Amino acid sequence: MILTVARHELAELWRHRTLKILLPMMTLLTLLVAFNHWQQQQDFIEVQQQWQQLNNEKWEAQPDRHPHRVAHYGSMVFRVISPLSFIDAGVNPYVGNVLFLEAHRQNSSQFKQYLSSHNYMQLGALSAATLILLVWPLVMIALAYRTVSGERQQGTLRQILSLGLSFRHLLMGKALAYLLVSLVFLLFVFAIAAFFLSQVTVSADIIQRFAWLFVLYSLYSAIWVGMIILVSSLASTNNQSLSALLLLWLLFTVIVPKLMYSSAEWLYPLPDKAVFDIKTAEAIAKIGDSHNPDDPHFDTFRQQTLEKYGVDRVEDLPVNWRGLVMQEGERITSEAFEAVYADVMRRIEQQNQWALWGALLTPYLPGRELSNTLSMTSAEQVSDYERAAEEYRYRLIQSLNELHTEEIELEDDRAQTVSREYWPQLADFDYQPPTLSQDLDAMWSSILLLMGWCLAIFTALLFVRTRVA
Repeated sequence: MILTVARHELAELWRHRTLKILLPMMTLLTLLVAFNHWQQQQDFIEVQQQWQQLNNEKWEAQPDRHPHRVAHYGSMVFRVISPLSFIDAGVNPYVGNVLFLEAHRQNSSQFKQYLSSHNYMQLGALSAATLILLVWPLVMIALAYRTVSGERQQGTLRQILSLGLSFRHLLMGKALAYLLVSLVFLLFVFAIAAFFLSQVTVSADIIQRFAWLFVLYSLYSAIWVGMIILVSSLASTNNQSLSALLLLWLLFTVIVPKLMYSSAEWLYPLPDKAVFDIKTAEAIAKIGDSHNPDDPHFDTFRQQTLEKYGVDRVEDLPVNWRGLVMQEGERITSEAFEAVYADVMRRIEQQNQWALWGALLTPYLPGRELSNTLSMTSAEQVSDYERAAEEYRYRLIQSLNELHTEEIELEDDRAQTVSREYWPQLADFDYQPPTLSQDLDAMWSSILLLMGWCLAIFTALLFVRTRVA
């Protein structure tokens, strides 16, 4: 009976002008998003590869130099965009992709527009996720708002139920019909995404994420289909049904997310870059200043070093004292940065935890969170990349400081150089993004909340009371 109802509903839907207008519009919009993504990715990948190659060539082509000059010459690393970014661009439009790595300081991604895209709800960039999470529910509302209320308003609902069809089977059949329509749209979007994936080399982890994204959007679509059928079954007229559904869409996708993100930013404000730099400088100053010969920390460090090597003067050390100072100064700088950065990350985590409470009020929030994470375009994954780049920067600079210590004599320090043969020997940056299994720990709460929404809505559909007038 459910299949019969679904088949009849699809036939009725096909005869309506609404589907014949909205479906081509969504198809065209999806193709425009795909073309825009393809154009941007082609330009970005080509430029990124050129600059990364140029950066590597210039690094290796440096002449014989003092290691500390090389440390200040620095290097650049380019963040590789996820191959799933067509599905969900995430925070990519709001953060930079280039990091400049140098001695004594930690730089954030260049050309970063905002510290966090949460306050803008990622509405500045159109991706497949935006179409599915925001636009498609509106399309489904336009298609299905009168599916039950229309039967009641026309007086045909009593006739249908008089044929022996239960109200529960009627609702489930109609829900199945619109879920099938949603799946057709999702298959179209994911066919385009599969084409983009076929253009690059992808790992098994990316394929798994691709499959789970389809499951996620199917579940999200099912929630909206169930909600639309439920509201339509409770409304007395089509106008009541449409008004209620549009209000729910506005609350679920705009008002509640905006309210949660804005309140999170108000409760746990993030410092701007200037304040962050000042706090980092203050934290470094509390420990020690490597450029101050009378600094208490480095005075103690000098005495400990002399005792370690059993000498009375730094000139008598078997290694370069200035190189040791550079190593210690880099360690202090990195530890101070990490301490201040950890406080920022703690505030971001508090923001996310607060915003997650909004998932009890709207399925959009857990859906968006899971979409970002599965697509590898979330703020947390960008932060993971920057942490990995900082670890690489620290190892690189300390390797150069070690060359300074071992290969440069203290006397006439600045006039000396080391062979250019050392530069290609320093390890390249090889970032390994977190796997799906590693991301699962952060996703469980959103998964359970989204499943809870689906269970609650379809349970309500099963137990909604029959009302024919």
